[in-house]
Amino acid sequence: MAPEEEINKLKAELERHNKLYYQDDNPEISDAEYDALYQRFKDLEAKQNKKEKLSPTDKVGAKPARNFEKHDHIKPMLSLNNVFNEEEFEKFEERVLKRVGNQEIIYSIEPKFDGIGVSLTYEKGKLSKAVTRGDGITGEVITENVKTIKHIPLTLKDYPEVIEIRGEVFFRLKHFKKINEEIESKNGKKFLSPRNAAAGTLRNLDIEVVASRPLDVFFYGLGGHSSDFTKRNQRDFLNFLKENNFSTNEFTNFSNKDGVKNYVDKILSSREDLDYEIDGAVVKVDDFSKQEKLGFVSKAPRWAVAWKFPATEKVSKVKKVLFSVGRTGVITPFATIEPVLIAGANISNISLHNMDELKRLEIMDNDSVLVRRAGDVIPQLVKVNKELRSGDETPVKIPDKCPSCESELFLDGPFLKCGAGMKCKKQLFGFFEHFVSRKAMNIEGLGYKINKTLINLGYMKSAADLFRLKKYESELKSLEGFGEKSIENLFQSIESSREPSLAMFIYSLGIPEVGETTASSLARYFKTFSNFKNTNLDELLQMDNIGDIVAQKIINFLSTDPIGIDDLVNELSIKDFIVTEDSHLDNKKIVITGTFEEYSREELKDIIKDKGGIPSSSVSSKTNYLICGENPGSKLRKAEEFGIELVKEENLKEFLKI
Repeated sequence: MAPEEEINKLKAELERHNKLYYQDDNPEISDAEYDALYQRFKDLEAKQNKKEKLSPTDKVGAKPARNFEKHDHIKPMLSLNNVFNEEEFEKFEERVLKRVGNQEIIYSIEPKFDGIGVSLTYEKGKLSKAVTRGDGITGEVITENVKTIKHIPLTLKDYPEVIEIRGEVFFRLKHFKKINEEIESKNGKKFLSPRNAAAGTLRNLDIEVVASRPLDVFFYGLGGHSSDFTKRNQRDFLNFLKENNFSTNEFTNFSNKDGVKNYVDKILSSREDLDYEIDGAVVKVDDFSKQEKLGFVSKAPRWAVAWKFPATEKVSKVKKVLFSVGRTGVITPFATIEPVLIAGANISNISLHNMDELKRLEIMDNDSVLVRRAGDVIPQLVKVNKELRSGDETPVKIPDKCPSCESELFLDGPFLKCGAGMKCKKQLFGFFEHFVSRKAMNIEGLGYKINKTLINLGYMKSAADLFRLKKYESELKSLEGFGEKSIENLFQSIESSREPSLAMFIYSLGIPEVGETTASSLARYFKTFSNFKNTNLDELLQMDNIGDIVAQKIINFLSTDPIGIDDLVNELSIKDFIVTEDSHLDNKKIVITGTFEEYSREELKDIIKDKGGIPSSSVSSKTNYLICGENPGSKLRKAEEFGIELVKEENLKEFLKI
């Protein structure tokens, strides 16, 4: 057979097997046989020195840049509001009918996949971009990584000029288990859940790692598109997806209100039998013209809701209660239990939070316990089954010395603490794990093993040491696992992080109780790091969203300075906070009262934050505005006493500039 003829035959065969495996779930050959076919095709391509058009080997592209390019979605990728029962769903339908008229509504009902949202853009029928959800407006371009998912169509049939197609990337449970087994065999840090694994894989900078893992995807959503896309409803759109060889979920169904609850129950009853994770059902208005009329509020559509499933509970047995050291010195008790599979995740460790919780539970080693995944994410010990005690149970041994550094422990309220600070290796490691994370200083290349090695070698004893690592370059190159390219990339990432935004830097410090939102508020209020560093308790308490406890923790952190702030600041150029045109409510304290036709209070709070304002729960002399809906209550009277400016619902959009 001539080489060109064999290439064409192999190409068709590979595409057929991809469809059988990923779409029909009915493979005819083993993975090893498929790999042999793929390798033969790859070898023939190389010998011909000619890349086939839409070649199967295009599924693995060139290595992306270190920092993923940002891209705005044509149409925002919105989140969903939740309902938890039939009564709440009926209230959702009441709101729908109020806007579209009193008529029967047909709904699309499908599982809510616990994966990572992606948006694929096709221009003139060809895949041009794959983008993460990001913040809903702007995501990261991960086209080459997405191409490694073998059943992503590269072209469309009967295509519009432009179309965004949304889906959820995930791992099947058998693949997730295998990936973690492989990581564990290499002494690596296992993924916590299939969703965590999918997110980590999809954003991995090493294309070969992404290609080696069997990511899967279901498509279900229509994003932005040109006017020549004429499908009228979700049912027609799903048929369009199937005709174009997109992978869709077999559980999707259509019904009026009366059938929604029954079908949600059917999806729930199938949950334990599925080989992928779901945490609810998505119910959306089928008709696209009605969707358009309903529109959206803030970051959620008015035409769809997520019907969340109740947490799953199982009984297990406590092996032992142990104690771990956190980055702030808090010693947290946790129960190691006989592993139980709940909602697709193997649970073997459960945090017991603090000493008060340990006392409340009256837990003992070898106890029988009821375990739940709260929100299908966080493992939670619901109760101790004391009635099942057999006499084999033993009291929990509470340590008096730090499990990491042997320092004496002390009680701080309900928390057992180690006061050794950065001299305690566990605290030092915890600090660096937070400091270099994506939402903090975003320094890539400092994973679990490398962090641990650098700390154990004594190269990183304080935050500033990270920015002086280059002096150890020759020593690092001699260490196992530190390749020349990876070291070069690490130093490049460290250098690029030397100019953090003020909010990012404050968050990265790891101040107790100061998360992203609080760090952002502090940056907006103080504008420069010098202003923030020299603050005092009275000034912090002037901020309505900073309470006594958080304010005191900030002051304690700045005064005790456990990380060497001045030394660290000398290595950086921290950007001051600059007010933009979109932040016209900068630092304005705004209270909301009453009810509103178009917005919930939570939606209004989100918009206020986006515009730089500070939502507050109570009216005071420091309040700048009161947003007033129907039935406002006592807050209106108090605002009038203080002479605070009122914003009525009819002026709301103008005030918020939306």
